[in-house]
This record gives sequence, structure tokens and C-alpha cells, in this order.
Amino acid sequence: MNIAIAGAGIAGAYLYRLLSKSGNRVDIYDVPHETSCGMAPCAWGTSNGFSEIVKASGLDPDKYTLRHVDHLWIDQEKIEVALMTIDKPDLIKDLLQGADIKYSPLEVKKYDRIIDATGLSRKFLPRIIDDILVPCIQYRVQSVEHLENRIKPGGIGYAWCFPLSGNRYHIGCSSLFGDLHRIFKELGWLETTESKSRMKIICGCESRLRLTGPHDSLPFVSDGPTEGIWGIGEAIGCVGPFAGDGIVPAMKSARILMDNWDDPDGYTKEILKEFIWMNDERKVIDKLLKRGQLDIGDAWLLKKNSKRVGMKIGIKQAESLIKRIRLTQA
Repeated sequence: MNIAIAGAGIAGAYLYRLLSKSGNRVDIYDVPHETSCGMAPCAWGTSNGFSEIVKASGLDPDKYTLRHVDHLWIDQEKIEVALMTIDKPDLIKDLLQGADIKYSPLEVKKYDRIIDATGLSRKFLPRIIDDILVPCIQYRVQSVEHLENRIKPGGIGYAWCFPLSGNRYHIGCSSLFGDLHRIFKELGWLETTESKSRMKIICGCESRLRLTGPHDSLPFVSDGPTEGIWGIGEAIGCVGPFAGDGIVPAMKSARILMDNWDDPDGYTKEILKEFIWMNDERKVIDKLLKRGQLDIGDAWLLKKNSKRVGMKIGIKQAESLIKRIRLTQA
């Protein structure tokens, strides 16, 4: 079978390795990214399931782990977590080992099957109705001072500061409401320290993140001049609407595709089953977009789903976070 993957991000790179290891001939296409890390967005944080799914590709997850994070400050509350920051560029490079990435236009008729791993652009699948794309701004910094691991919720989104290797940190902000540059200025996470020449911005970029969820991103498989277009990763909404986590879901979607290679209906059902929790989170996002009031049921959902990303949030803490979200959407 003649196969093309459109997109050499985490989803496309992981699928490329799985297919290549299975003896398939695969062409992979991408577009140049004008960022220092060569990606857009970069995304350095991940959680439960990372080690297992990287091992399944034949790679050693410890090679890509920069820091393990055991706590976060959310405003003034210390939350126990089990998160990690990873070297995503290095992981993608190793997943693509041996690949001759093509930067020319993909000629659809040349291939028996095309995999759409183009993320936000979803270039080869039909447009999503009621798509939710949240603006995001990110900085990689070097700081003389120790910076706390922290999250600041607000505006259907949050600002964050996570440790990378050495004295480097990843600082970012995403929000559907409000100006991201203004939010950063009000937080003072960059300007105050940088003005004292104790922080250096290594790089920064602006992008968007899909928070639509798979249930609202159908179809995943589309008829075409070949056997069809099959989507994976962010192109089919595999990004958690609450936390914006997409690294592990992207790789999981590639594995599900491999398991349902000749069964488009089975693939769709398995994706919806695996990511049913995203549908629940999307409903909360919809409520916020309509300026609806969050309630105790939403707090319980936050508590339950926070375990998935390695956060141990009690019901009281969840209720407190819900109250803060109410204030920031007012």
C-alpha cells in the first residue's frame, strides 16, 4: 500500500514510526515552521501514559524526560501532581529517524491512503462546525532565580510556568477571553524579572489550540479519490478541553488507527470510546462560552478528570477553582 502522512508533528511522527516498523512504505509531508524549536506549538508538558506509549514505539521514554513535577501552585493552593516536561523536538526527531520529509505539495492521487495529521489546519478532512480554537502564547526562558511550578486559571484558559532542564522554564498562556499579552503584563511573570536582567527569553511564539474534542470533530475518515482520508491527533480533536493536553492523546490515536487499519467504522468508534472524557469536558466549555453558571456537577467532573493528568484535586479545591472561573468569565 502506498501511504502518505500529512504532518510531521507528534501524531504524524509516531504513526510514521509504527508503520515503518511494520514494514510499510510511507512518505511523510510537512511545512516549515518559523520557530527556533521547529514546531508550532511547542508543548513541553505531558502526563500519565507517556512512558508506556513511547516504549511501544521501541524508544526509551527516559531519554526525553526533562523534569518530573510533583506539585503545582494554583493561585495560593499547593496541588500534588504527577506531571513531567519532555524534550518534544528530540522525541519527534527520533520518531522520524530515517524519514525523508517532503516539503512539496502532497499529490493525493499518488497514494492509496492519506493520513491527515495536520493538526489545526485539518487540511484534508472536512471543516469542523462549531470548532473551538483557543489562542496561545508561549515563551522558553532562562532564569537566574528559581521559578515555582504554577498555574493561574482564567478566561477559559490558564497561564502556566513549568520547569525544563537546568535553569530553563516554559511559560505560557491560553485564553478564549482576554488579550494574552495584557494577561502576561498583569501577571508580571516576564516583565518584572526580566527588567532586573535576571531572566532571558530564549524564544517565543503564538499559535492556537483545538479544544473541540473528537465527538464534535467528525468525520475522522472521509471519502476521497484514494481509499479515503484518515485523521489522527489534533486534526480530529484529540486535545483535552480542560488542560489542553494533546501529546499522549495524539500518540494514542495513531495506535488506535493501526489497530483498525481496514475498519473505518471501527476506528471511529474506538476513538470516541477512548476519548469519551473529552466530550464531558467540551460540554463544560460550551457552558462557559454561553456564559452559563458552573455548578457542583462541573466541580466533580474537574476533580475526576484531573486524575487523568496526574493532579490530585479534592472536591473543595475543585469548587474553589470553579468559583474562580466564574469570576474570570464575568
